[in-house]
Amino acid sequence: MNVGDFGKVLVKFASAQVIYNVLRLIAGFLVVRIIAPEIYGLFSGVGIFLGYIMLGHIGTINGLGRELPYQLGKGNDELVKDYANTGYWISLFIGSIAFLLFSFLAIKSYNNQADFNLILVYATYAIIGFFHIMNNAYLPVLYRTNSDFDKLSKINITSAFINIITVVLVYYFTFYGLLIRAIILIIVRFILLYYFRPLQIKPKIDLNSFKTLLKVGIPIYAVGQVRPLWSTIQNNILFSVGGALQYGYYALVNIINGAIGVIPSAFSQVVYPRMAIQLGKGQTKKEILTQVKKPTIFQFSLLFVIAIIGAVVLPYIIPIILPKYSNGIAAAQWAFFIPVVQSLGLVNNYYNVIKKQKYYLISLLIGAVIGLSYVLFMLHINDFNLVYFPQGVIIGSLIQISLSLYFLLFKLKDD
Repeated sequence: MNVGDFGKVLVKFASAQVIYNVLRLIAGFLVVRIIAPEIYGLFSGVGIFLGYIMLGHIGTINGLGRELPYQLGKGNDELVKDYANTGYWISLFIGSIAFLLFSFLAIKSYNNQADFNLILVYATYAIIGFFHIMNNAYLPVLYRTNSDFDKLSKINITSAFINIITVVLVYYFTFYGLLIRAIILIIVRFILLYYFRPLQIKPKIDLNSFKTLLKVGIPIYAVGQVRPLWSTIQNNILFSVGGALQYGYYALVNIINGAIGVIPSAFSQVVYPRMAIQLGKGQTKKEILTQVKKPTIFQFSLLFVIAIIGAVVLPYIIPIILPKYSNGIAAAQWAFFIPVVQSLGLVNNYYNVIKKQKYYLISLLIGAVIGLSYVLFMLHINDFNLVYFPQGVIIGSLIQISLSLYFLLFKLKDD
């Protein structure tokens, strides 16, 4: 596949992601318009614990994400199958543990005569937790090539339409509809991802494959979990200090992050395996790195325009369509600029492809510490304000990307 073909695949997948995210944004607005902030805060607050589930594979899925396209590039089909089967077994094992843990919380809450709504939320997340790592980590990793991303684009758009259609459940059944809708969405997405998977898989662990995935994946795992942990810690601070009501207002930020903030991740989802495949085919590091320039410029320009328009328009439309969430407008305006900054980090994939994560990890840790420190400092010297949280992410991301680029230029001198 030449550069022109790759560009077409990237633009097509990105366009599908935009459609997917816009439809999700609409669905999200409809849901929060129907659900009271304290109820939505309870539901999404428990969902914070899903971030910890993704830690359970201890790097094996990260290793699969690097080794699968790399071995495809080298033509080692049997090894690809062993890796995929091992990853499937690991994902089912972690999903089963998550199911049992959330079920335990539901039973314990019932025995302690806790709020019945909380019990139902825990029971719902038992089902969501089972499919979470497969839907968000394992199955998407299997989609690596040109035709794979075409399938994934269609899956995303189909999921988005179902996302909107199921809002009717929330409209008629409010809280219970919210829970039923969450279960339907997670199961339907699993069915689509599994049915159209590009590889035939079965849950069978191969110890040699497990060791390889673990060895390759642990460094990627370490750097890959800093940002989710950063987000999880920040959400915990928000929920602990601000409570369910403020976390409910923060839904506007979460909606924007879910609809627009995932665009940089979508670009990485295409660029990263492309880099690994080309490395497997024998291309040099600098040849691989040149693929990052045009996608970075394209997505930065696109997201900057979206951010400006969104920040200007939001204060006029939220009081009309979501008046209950007006207290979250200022934070949501800042949230538009988070993906703008993060779009400059597409080059970070280079570190994982060539297995040199040391400097990337350093940049992430420094960025996360500075971002969280900013939030805590502002909460300490001022009254509570939701804007501190997206501001902290922006500041930390700018620091991380600046350090990453500096280290990358420094390492390139030795290549």
